[in-house]
Amino acid sequence: MPEAGAEFHFSPRPNRASEINWHPWSQGAFDEARQTGRPILLSISAVWCHWCHVMDETTYSHPGVIDIINTNYVPVRVDNDVRPDINQRYNMGGWPTTAFLTSSGDILTGGTYMPPDQMASALMKVADYYRSNQADIASRVLEARKRAASGVARSAGDLEEGLVDEILDAVRSAYDSEYGGFGNAPKFPQTDAILLLLEQSVLRSDAELRRMAMHTLDQMTGGGTYDHVEGGFFRYSTTQDWSVPHFEKMLEDHAGLVQALALAGMTEALDRTTRYLDEVLRDPKSGLYAGSQDADEHYYTMDAEERKQSQAPYVDRRIYTSWNAALAIAYLDAGKQELAAKLLDSLFKRAYRPGEGMTHAEGADGQLGDQVWSLFAAVRAYQHGLGDRWIEIALELSAHIEERYGDSELGGYFDRAGGDELGRLGERIKPLAENSIAAMALIELDILRGDPAAPFREHARRALEAVAALPRQYGLMAAVFARALDRLPHAIKVTTKNLELARAGRAAHPYVAVDPDGDLRAVVCAGTICLAPVTTPTAVAEALRQASTTSAPGARRAHS
Repeated sequence: MPEAGAEFHFSPRPNRASEINWHPWSQGAFDEARQTGRPILLSISAVWCHWCHVMDETTYSHPGVIDIINTNYVPVRVDNDVRPDINQRYNMGGWPTTAFLTSSGDILTGGTYMPPDQMASALMKVADYYRSNQADIASRVLEARKRAASGVARSAGDLEEGLVDEILDAVRSAYDSEYGGFGNAPKFPQTDAILLLLEQSVLRSDAELRRMAMHTLDQMTGGGTYDHVEGGFFRYSTTQDWSVPHFEKMLEDHAGLVQALALAGMTEALDRTTRYLDEVLRDPKSGLYAGSQDADEHYYTMDAEERKQSQAPYVDRRIYTSWNAALAIAYLDAGKQELAAKLLDSLFKRAYRPGEGMTHAEGADGQLGDQVWSLFAAVRAYQHGLGDRWIEIALELSAHIEERYGDSELGGYFDRAGGDELGRLGERIKPLAENSIAAMALIELDILRGDPAAPFREHARRALEAVAALPRQYGLMAAVFARALDRLPHAIKVTTKNLELARAGRAAHPYVAVDPDGDLRAVVCAGTICLAPVTTPTAVAEALRQASTTSAPGARRAHS
């Protein structure tokens, strides 16, 4: 078997994809492309990806396709989960991505899944064009680089009045009143949209927003997108009514879904879902969670007894830092403190180096998502009483993020810290989701520290400003931005070491930051205004209501 067989993950079913002379994303691959005058064939796949497996079994197993690639191309294979920064810049609309590149890593053309005949034709046409049109290619590349250079500036904007309302309206407009969820088919969970509805339903005392979220979660957990035998959510539905899923299960999706189920109070579905995560994805020794479980349509049509007699779909046991940190936050919100504590202890022991931040996965450098989710998890760990060391870790991580990922001129954070600059990796991108998560974490850190001279709130504001031009393009996909932006004026501090009063505070207001460095009473503070200490859950809820209405009049509308 060629070296690629050991280097890369291919379909678990019979295939010949390893006969292609795959290269990892590396300087050596780019050097070979330049020296031989060949274009690069970039395949972005994922361990869990059904159509990636199909392409391995069909297109990349076709003798003619194998021969054309090995003769005319430098083939490069990348795993989306391991290198999200490459996927961010080269994805052509889904997985597998099939991208044809110049030897400098600029895009010629591409698509997603291609059957053998289509692929063979495309391979020959691109190779012929590449050999014969170098001057035209150079001109196109230059224009593309000019457009990319202005991308960071174009994403920045003002935090305009009413932006949260606009995004919430986009979520309402996309809502499917019959089947729940948003849009038609294919239908994805859109967990941040669900969380935005649940949070705003409390803040606005709007029962209709909660009904929309609950109907969505009911339809998802009751339909074909949920595994009613082993538990857990499939990645998405190919139909509007959630009946026909794509069968992969992703840790990334479950972090947000666990948080939504906890906030919605759907304890039965929450328990079934976390049971799947803990029995299938969790490593009992380390307490860390695997990244995904493969799609296998035949397996998931079986009943419980049949599954016991069959081999379960493959589980990718790699540990991805951002997804584990996000799940830890969800578990803390769901009251699973012991599991969250072990998860965080193991994760930071494995991935954290003071001054160097968090790694992404084994053998893969950290990316912005790993840093900001870990920062948020550390901030929350402190709030849930897991120890003072977590606030110190949060402070160190926030400094690392600012130094290595921050844009000192325009504010906000780039998706990667640099290093590997091959191809389009030299382009600077500020992702909306990760900057929004950074802002949430920094706002809570600012509240907990209570130091007017600390830069955390200003860094949070600048992170949101750095991507503020994007939400109107994203529609409901900007729900995470709205969740962060609304916290800027409305986050509230509750100081207490009383667990019952802390739970009451979180239940009464979704933007509560709990400082456990207090006594058995609870003190509610909004900005610099603190109310008298209270001693009952009802009094905590009333104090939060009073602080919310008196601390920032009109703040619901003004965020600038």
